[in-house]
Amino acid sequence: MLAISRSLRQKNLQQSHFFIYSVRTCHRTWTYKRYLIQEKADHRKLQYLKLQKCNFRTTQNLHIPPLMAVLLRPVLRIGALLMGRIMKKWWARKSGKEKEEYKILSIFLYFLQGCFGLYGLILAIYYITHLKTDPLTQRSRFIIFNQEQEKKLGKMVLKAHLEAHKQDLVPHSHPAYKRLVRVIEKIRTANADLKSMRDIQWTLTVINIPLSNSYILPGGNIFVSLDILNIIENDDQLGIILAHEMAHSLLLHSLESLSDQLLWDFLIVIPILLVWALFPDMTAAIIHIIGERIVNVMYNLPFSRILENEADEVGLKLAAKACIDIREAVVFWATMRTLTEMHTLPPELPWISTHPAHGDREKNLNQTMTKALELRRDSGLLSYNYLLYNCINNIVFY
Repeated sequence: MLAISRSLRQKNLQQSHFFIYSVRTCHRTWTYKRYLIQEKADHRKLQYLKLQKCNFRTTQNLHIPPLMAVLLRPVLRIGALLMGRIMKKWWARKSGKEKEEYKILSIFLYFLQGCFGLYGLILAIYYITHLKTDPLTQRSRFIIFNQEQEKKLGKMVLKAHLEAHKQDLVPHSHPAYKRLVRVIEKIRTANADLKSMRDIQWTLTVINIPLSNSYILPGGNIFVSLDILNIIENDDQLGIILAHEMAHSLLLHSLESLSDQLLWDFLIVIPILLVWALFPDMTAAIIHIIGERIVNVMYNLPFSRILENEADEVGLKLAAKACIDIREAVVFWATMRTLTEMHTLPPELPWISTHPAHGDREKNLNQTMTKALELRRDSGLLSYNYLLYNCINNIVFY
């Protein structure tokens, strides 16, 4: 009876395995047939679209090489200065009668106004056609470079920074380097669903300098000073800082900043030209310097602080998906604020700084903490369900 019972069990087990195998085979066959049917339908749609094709064509955006943009910035300013002085000297050589004749000729004035208007129209069209929506923040931004150009720029800048810090490089065998790599890999793996995260080739360089700082170069090249680990209490705070730097790269902030600066250089060409054409050299130089300082304080620095706040918010989400205790972000910036108030760290001047004040960052992160904690909870639940699903599949198949 025992032998018969065993044989019946084996037979039932074989039948159940055969049934499961048959169901899976049928499901795969039906999936494959459905794929073929869908492929044929899509092919017919494509044929129909080809028949309906018209002669309207669009051109790709005109991307400027980053190196050319860097060199073009001073050329624009110096060129406008020189052109203004040349126009001033040309006008000074004219006699009183000739000057009156030029003033009477309204065509000359219309010509200048038309040139300035055409120049502004070209800039406006170029600006509108190079606006891109960021997939992470849904913010529209002006970028005139592509990611391949960013990689090339990143390699050049990385080479220059490595050469500058060749005496301060920390070896890969250093415990701090291994600690940083472990946290970066945790953030990268948890956010692998982002295409931009997968496309970037992340690198890490640790430098031993007496400065508590971390920054990222174009192309995902992270630099961290060894001294910053002295003010970090745990790996959660370290993850917050590294996620902030990685967010800068994902959001293409380096490309956006360079694009914005170049656009401003093109915009202020006309004012610089007019200042140097209408005023004496000394007066024009003073107006030029004061004007650049005003633009820097009123626009460039606030724009940089906006990008830093954006990187804080996106970095908080990246850290939350990695199940890092993101509440440590508020603790870290509160500590930085306290150290500044105690004069342990240099005093802050937010209105002339590229970064927000420590207290402002603490408040901003605290306001977004509720949603970030919900994201962290959901990410932890998804990770648990994924592990549970894998365990069930292993039980079934093996």
